[in-house]
This record gives sequence, C-alpha cells and structure tokens, in this order.
Amino acid sequence: MVANAFSSRLARVLGAVTLAVAMLAVTGCGEFYGRDDFKGYVMNKSDAEVAKRLGKPAAVNDSNPQRVTWTYNSITYDVTNQNKKDSKALVIFKRDSQNGQLTVVEVQFER
Repeated sequence: MVANAFSSRLARVLGAVTLAVAMLAVTGCGEFYGRDDFKGYVMNKSDAEVAKRLGKPAAVNDSNPQRVTWTYNSITYDVTNQNKKDSKALVIFKRDSQNGQLTVVEVQFER
C-alpha cells in the first residue's frame, strides 16, 4: 500500500516535471523560417500583412520614407548552407506613389 502511494505520487511529480519542461521548450523557441519560405511570406505584401505574419521587427529604418527597412533578428536559416542561422533578415519596403502603401520589394539576409 505504501509502495503504491509512493509510485502514484512519483508518477504525478514526473508528469508535472515533464509538462513544465515541454512548456518551457515550446515558449522558449520562436518560429524559424528557411530563406525561401520567408521570402514567400513577405514578398509583395504590405507592412500590415508582414507584421501580422511575423510580428514586430527588431528594428525599423524609416529615414527614407520611400524605402523603409524592417530588421528581424535570427529567425531565418540557409538550407543550402547546412541550415546555418542568419543573424538578420532585412525586409525592404517601397512606398507606392499612388496610394502611399508600403509593399515588400526585396529581402536580404545577413550571417
């Protein structure tokens, strides 16, 4: 009876520890994208669409209102180079002269 109570308690503790570790692993990892997938998600998209898909960028350079650059840190990797992680993904927007909307025209990756 004592052994049964001990094993039941041990099973609950191990279950709780496993659940806690799994939750930490999931919340600690952001989403990572291969370069081609990343480009597919952002090319020709508006700033609102990019923000909805990827969230807020780490930095924004809007010193030239006609060409705005958003920087995302460490969320892309290069499949053709042993899946090495990029340090930055630069999403470059151009402002449409007719409607004023920002649209992605280029993506650059930095290691």
